[in-house]
Amino acid sequence: MTRVKRISKQDVDKYEAAKARSQSGKPPPPFVETPPRLEAFTDTLDITHVYITHVDRFPAAFKQRIFTVPVILNVAIVLFLVWRGWYIVPTYMAMLSSILGYISSANVDTASSTYKQLAWIGLKRGLNFMLDFVLLTVILPWPISFFLEQPGNPTSWRFNVGFQNEEIVVRESRKWGTEELMRGVKTGEDSPFFKTRIMPAIDKRYIREKTGYMMMDKNWDLDFYAMTQAHKLIKEKKLQTNDFEKTIWAHHATLGWLYWPVYKMDEVGAEEEQRKKIVELKDKLTAMGKESLFFRWIEIVQYETSRPGEFSVQRQNETLAKVKAAFDEQGVNFEELIKEVGGLEGTPGMEGR
Repeated sequence: MTRVKRISKQDVDKYEAAKARSQSGKPPPPFVETPPRLEAFTDTLDITHVYITHVDRFPAAFKQRIFTVPVILNVAIVLFLVWRGWYIVPTYMAMLSSILGYISSANVDTASSTYKQLAWIGLKRGLNFMLDFVLLTVILPWPISFFLEQPGNPTSWRFNVGFQNEEIVVRESRKWGTEELMRGVKTGEDSPFFKTRIMPAIDKRYIREKTGYMMMDKNWDLDFYAMTQAHKLIKEKKLQTNDFEKTIWAHHATLGWLYWPVYKMDEVGAEEEQRKKIVELKDKLTAMGKESLFFRWIEIVQYETSRPGEFSVQRQNETLAKVKAAFDEQGVNFEELIKEVGGLEGTPGMEGR
């Protein structure tokens, strides 16, 4: 017996609200209309895709090491394909000559050959055909897309952008897009694709732990052309790096490009998370009878940040070393304490770590 799903009044109300929004001409939450000044970027995007931008702040040297792997792999593939072509083309030319009726090394004397010999020749040639078919249809597209795909590819992206400590990452939806997110009654945050495709892709921990080039998966690809153009717009001072902080971009049939600046929500959440971490840190030190260490930490940070010059990463590392030394003097395991509260990020003087 087929079970019929019961529809609650809440479901009906949500449906009617979503329907009303779709007919009102207003952007579906949480999206808003894109400011005109960002058109320089949205003009580079495909209206059928949904996009995510964010700023990749992994060190340039780390990104260079990551990118070295696909470069070596694709160069190795090209060399192998060249060798394979050099090795097998004469064989195929001989087969073609034989088919056309000319004498060649591929000719087979069927009269003097046994069935076993003929079967082996057929199997060997069949395997060659199968191998080369796979190489041409599956393997060859890899280096082609890596080196030659237009309008953008990983090689042209790195050639134009290089390796920077702050890089713009532009992800585009793969095998889904605005049709699923912005069409029909359930749009925006009401779309199931919003919950299953977008939310996991903008998770703070996920973005914090992966550099941009490692974010390609079954739902998201990288738009290398858009990333190159984004850096070009920044270089030309038409846009700023902050314009590409974590944001979702999607095209609406009647409203044009919409966006959701997720980073603004993250900033509010980060402040609250930072406050909780500091309170927890202070409470743990108080419970150990070492509350004075917390204030000593604050004192060191205030002194170091008030010194002339930028509070650079090097200065942060020097400050951290002094804080650790103060904890060691009091017999407190600094590393263990920081691990208990969830890491250095957001602790006094280490907000950007």
